[in-house]
Amino acid sequence: MSTKGLDKNLVHNLTWNEFAQRVDENYIFIIPTGSIEEHGPHMPLGMDNMSAYEISMGLTTRYHAVVMPPLTYGYRSQATIGGGDFFPGTTSVGAEAYIYTARDILLDLLRHDVRRIVFVNGHLENMFFLTEAIELARRNHLLEEAKILLTSWDLFIKESTLDIVHDGKFPGWALEHAAVNETSLMLSLRPEVVDMDKLPDEPASRVLDYSVFPPAPDSVTKNGALCPATGASVEKGNLLLDDIWAGYERTFSIEFGLEPRT
Repeated sequence: MSTKGLDKNLVHNLTWNEFAQRVDENYIFIIPTGSIEEHGPHMPLGMDNMSAYEISMGLTTRYHAVVMPPLTYGYRSQATIGGGDFFPGTTSVGAEAYIYTARDILLDLLRHDVRRIVFVNGHLENMFFLTEAIELARRNHLLEEAKILLTSWDLFIKESTLDIVHDGKFPGWALEHAAVNETSLMLSLRPEVVDMDKLPDEPASRVLDYSVFPPAPDSVTKNGALCPATGASVEKGNLLLDDIWAGYERTFSIEFGLEPRT
């Protein structure tokens, strides 16, 4: 059996010798993180994973980097930012399972002397639990020359870009679940997974600025998107991606002293 054709930008396709070589060459090790969560009638449950994965793979074309197997399941979907548990298919894990899985992956990478680790997160609810995993790993391992970055693609999007994408009426990131931003991004990254004939155009009947348990059904639309996705386009997705690539370029220059490969 030949191993020719295996994508060597993916850690699971490397031999242990190749892994060690990339550590010696101080590659960036990228961990995509997402969720299995409803994303309206027009996009799949794995949208958060797909966006994080595709952005991670895009970084391997710009830097000496490899991508770890994604953390596919995410922390519990919240009704007011992800639709919650109202929709079939949303499958989440609790805080402890998530924190300790991420921590153990980090500890092994550090044990292997990996010095540059980057989380590319696509699911908002993960952020604080990834922070805790990183802190626990730091306490159990002297980082020395190692550095861990926790990134989320949405944080690289400029307000000026959001003004263009939303014609000056950006509703906020929480309500943008499965709406114009995420739909446009996927039209740029994975257009085949977006069903443009099913774009949701229904707003939530009640927008909460707090959380209530059990979640209020009327704070979530019947279609799963928290505001309309009409108006999404490849062109808008490309504008978002321009900000994302620029954000990583700036971050890697500051934190790793790296410039993109030409």
